[in-house]
Amino acid sequence: MKTFYIGIDVSKGYADIAIMEESGGLVSGGGRYDDTPQGHEGVKGVVQGFARREEEFAIKAGLESSGGLERNWLKLFKKLSTAYQGKVYLLNPLAVKKFLERDLHRNVTDAISAKGIAKYLRQGMRSQDIPYEDPEIEGSVSLYRCLRTAIGRASQMKNELQSLLPRTQPYLVQYCRQGIPTWVLTLLRDYPTAPKLARAKPEKLAKIPFITLEKAKTVIEDAKESIAAQNDRHTGIAVSFLSSELLDAEERLGEIKQALCDELSEDDGVKVMQSIPGIGLWSAVCLRLEIGAIERFPSPECLVAYAGLDPRIRQSGDSERHIGISRRGRRQIRAIIYLVALTAIRHNPVLKHFYGRLKETGKKPMVAVVACMRKMLHIIYGCWISGKLFDPCRHMRLKENTPPADKASLRTIPDHQSLSLKAPISRREAMKRKAKALPQTRNTRDMRGLGSAFQGHFTTLILKGAK
Repeated sequence: MKTFYIGIDVSKGYADIAIMEESGGLVSGGGRYDDTPQGHEGVKGVVQGFARREEEFAIKAGLESSGGLERNWLKLFKKLSTAYQGKVYLLNPLAVKKFLERDLHRNVTDAISAKGIAKYLRQGMRSQDIPYEDPEIEGSVSLYRCLRTAIGRASQMKNELQSLLPRTQPYLVQYCRQGIPTWVLTLLRDYPTAPKLARAKPEKLAKIPFITLEKAKTVIEDAKESIAAQNDRHTGIAVSFLSSELLDAEERLGEIKQALCDELSEDDGVKVMQSIPGIGLWSAVCLRLEIGAIERFPSPECLVAYAGLDPRIRQSGDSERHIGISRRGRRQIRAIIYLVALTAIRHNPVLKHFYGRLKETGKKPMVAVVACMRKMLHIIYGCWISGKLFDPCRHMRLKENTPPADKASLRTIPDHQSLSLKAPISRREAMKRKAKALPQTRNTRDMRGLGSAFQGHFTTLILKGAK
């Protein structure tokens, strides 16, 4: 069966298409097509031309993720792939870019990019590239991203209001140290400056939820003695506007959160994640929408790398630097998992034991928390990919049922102990090999391996000093 590789470089309003044969040659029919009904019909005509010329053929189409501009073309090629035994791939632009950088000298145009995508489909695909499927939650992802943007705007307005409070009504700052309560926002909306609040009646102020008559009298008395520097009309308008917007945002954002939770509460991934202590419904929904289909990740390490929690190590010769986590993945997943890990350390027995063991070995608190974040992603992956709910006793059962390792077989495994100190290596590498030769599993260390002579000499010096 003959296969045609179709590379699509999507731009706003049009797409450049390149069609490549198995031999690597380009096929006629490629070019620029508008994102209109006429342009889509033109692409269909090209594929139908293959059907008239070839008895059996398949198409393999690929598009780079372009922030949503590729969705119309994905829909079109999904229909064509279903009709003509094909597959459609939504590709990572970074993977395609690194693949094409092997050519060293490369011009960048839309037509060349489309040809590069076709070439990538033909000979450079990764194991992580799986055919695109129409996601059932695509609309939920769009709503979630709108919600995330709105939360960011609300945080900016909240910061602006908190910076205005010490200048307009400083006595209210004592109630806003852990965030601005709803009753304070309602108060600021109606009485944005200290002079206005000083003229208010306690009975009217007490109608605001969570404000008692006693508190109303106290707030009014404080306003009368206020030392606020800004009491002008324009400052009052700004405070009243920000308070009103934040009140509306709280109500609308709560409605959207509830709608997403109601929509995804029966999702298999959400159900599995909710069974893990430390993950609530909203955290599970956010992780479900941020991660997408778990089948995209062939291993838990790939999910960890997608979240940017994989360690960075730079080694060259005898120099080795541990820089920390890569932070190259989705920072939104790290933000969610961080809060989840803090809760799981207290309530999840597996994470609680893991965190305690790391602290006993001398790890700093933040280093141990990051390790727990990585551990949590491994647990999420294992439960989600298998479809099984979290079982805290499973780890202990596996540990009890695992047979002890055979010491004879361990000696046959090549490791750093087989390396010789007689090699012309640097001082730093020699110290590493000596350290690797010493056993690291018990407090009482046996003297064996390449480091035994060094350890024995060191122990002798200590004993002589004690005498």
